[in-house]
Amino acid sequence: MSTRDVESILASKLLRMAADEFSNHGCNDFDLVKDAKLTPAESFAFRKAASEWNGDAAEDPARETEHGMSDWFAMSYLAEVLKKRGRS
Repeated sequence: MSTRDVESILASKLLRMAADEFSNHGCNDFDLVKDAKLTPAESFAFRKAASEWNGDAAEDPARETEHGMSDWFAMSYLAEVLKKRGRS
């Protein structure tokens, strides 16, 4: 029997709502290394996973030095990850 992760379910819903609002206010870049303190490898892996979730082609390995992404896109992807986590 699986249990629901209520915190993940709520965080997912709130992130989705916030992402929708942020997307209406222009393009705000979020630097995964500077702002979130991820390592470059973690940044690349996160962006690659988000791109694949979005149906985009896999990240170009030459872009491993780029760490920015739109804040609303990061929130949308995280909302989906937490939504899945909440259902397990």
